[in-house]
Amino acid sequence: MAGKYVPVTPLTTRKHRQAQSVVKARKAIARTTATTGARRQRPASSTGPALWSCPSCGGEVTHRKRMRCDACIDSDPGQSTEIRGNRGAAIAARKRALQEWDEANLGATFDPDFFSREILPKLATVKLADIMEAAGVSKSYASTIRAGRYTPHVSTWAALGELGAGGPTRPI
Repeated sequence: MAGKYVPVTPLTTRKHRQAQSVVKARKAIARTTATTGARRQRPASSTGPALWSCPSCGGEVTHRKRMRCDACIDSDPGQSTEIRGNRGAAIAARKRALQEWDEANLGATFDPDFFSREILPKLATVKLADIMEAAGVSKSYASTIRAGRYTPHVSTWAALGELGAGGPTRPI
């Protein structure tokens, strides 16, 4: 290196102390706002950004539990307020009935394999409509019961057992 090296900034602690005082002041302000209970986060926006596009129209879907945009849901006759209310009432009634059965049969014990061993083989030749009526379920759920993919609630076992050949059975 030719010549004499002279640092551009002399090595002092003055700038370092100034930077420390700025950081200390910022931390002090943060501590006082934390103790006063002031909110430090911005409130969440009510609509929010679009999560995905509606498969029907390509519009923005902003509700995370929905598949379609608000316009498509409103235009669907199967999603009217009255129909959704009826559907919710039916689900609530079914849950209440199952809960009442569970409360009435607190001491009842049952074999979890009883359904698959005794009742399920008899349902192979039973019509779905008969399973729907006996268990009080939809056609798709009756199909999954008959296929053995789902085991229905214990309260329906007696009615389902009577559908198959051999007369009534006792599931409990």
